[in-house]
Amino acid sequence: MKKLLPILLLLILVNACKNGDNPVPLEISDAKLKDYHVISIAFDASGTAWLGTLSQGLIRHSGTSIAVFDSSNSILSKAPIWDIEVDKKGNVWLGTDDLIKYDGSKFTRYGSGQYNLPRNAVRSVAVDGANNVWFSAGAFRQGGLVKYDGNRFTAFTPENSKLPGNLIAGIAIDQKNTVWVALNDGVTATSIVRITGDKWDIFGEKELGFNPYYYGNIVVNKDNELLASINYGLSSTIVPGRPQIFKFNGQSSQVINLPEEGTKVYMTQQVFSDKDNRIWAAFWDDKEYGIFRNGKWEMKDLDESEGIFAIGQSPSGEIWLGGGRGVYILK
Repeated sequence: MKKLLPILLLLILVNACKNGDNPVPLEISDAKLKDYHVISIAFDASGTAWLGTLSQGLIRHSGTSIAVFDSSNSILSKAPIWDIEVDKKGNVWLGTDDLIKYDGSKFTRYGSGQYNLPRNAVRSVAVDGANNVWFSAGAFRQGGLVKYDGNRFTAFTPENSKLPGNLIAGIAIDQKNTVWVALNDGVTATSIVRITGDKWDIFGEKELGFNPYYYGNIVVNKDNELLASINYGLSSTIVPGRPQIFKFNGQSSQVINLPEEGTKVYMTQQVFSDKDNRIWAAFWDDKEYGIFRNGKWEMKDLDESEGIFAIGQSPSGEIWLGGGRGVYILK
C-alpha cells in the first residue's frame, strides 16, 4: 500500500491540473520599474515583455536587459500606450495616439489620414490568426473599427457596416478566430459585436439579460467565452451590488459575483483570463487584485501599490501586474 501512495498522489495532482485546479502563484516579486506607470502588457514568443506606460513610452523587458523607447529616441510621443499586441512575425503593435508598429529596428506610425478616420487615441488592438490587425479608431459618433491586412485599411462604421456605434472599448479574438468588439456609445448604451467571417451578430440588453453600464475591457477564455469588466467611473452614484464582471458564450451571460458584493462597492479596473482559465481582476480598492477559480475568489493586496491597470501572462506562465508603481511578477 505504501508503494501505491506516491502513485495515487501523482494521479490526484494530474487530475487536479486537468480540471484547472492549479495552485495560484504565491511568490510575488517586489515592484520593478517603480518610476513607471504601466497600463498595458504583452509578450512575444521569446518571452520578452513589452510594457506600455501612461506617458513615458514603451519598455522592452527581456529579463536580462531593459530598453525604453520614448519621445527622446523614437517617433513615440508622450501619449498613453493603451494597448499592445505582438503578431506572428514578432511585430509589436501599439495602440496610442495613432496605430504604431515596431518591427525590432524601427517604428512606423500609421496616421489617421491613411484610413480616412478622425485622428483619435487607439484604445484597443488585436491580431487574428491570419495576422490581420484590428484596432479601434473612434470617438463618440465618429470613426469605428479598422482592419489592417498589411496592405490595406478597411474601416467599419455605422454608416457602412452593422457596427452599432463608434466608440470601441475593447477588441478580443478567440481561438476560433472570432472577433469580439465591445462598444460604449453612451452610458448604458452599450453593445457587443461578434464577427465571424462575413457574419456580424449584435448583442445588447435582450441577449445579455441585463444592460451593462459602461464597458471596461474584454478578453476571451479557453472556452472561447467572452469576459468583460464593467466600468462605473462615469456614474454619479456609488452603490454596491452592481455587476462588475460577466462572461458570455454568444447565447447567455453569467455575472461573476465578487465577495460581499451586496454591501461592498467595487471599482473594477481590468479583467484577464490565464492559461488555466482562471479569472484575474484588478480593483481600485485596498485589495488590488483577485483570482477566481473553482467558483471562489481569492483577494490579494500589494504593498505600496498605486493601482493595477494591466494584467498579462508570459509564455512560461508568470503573471505580470502593471500599475502606478511599475510591475509585479507572480511565479
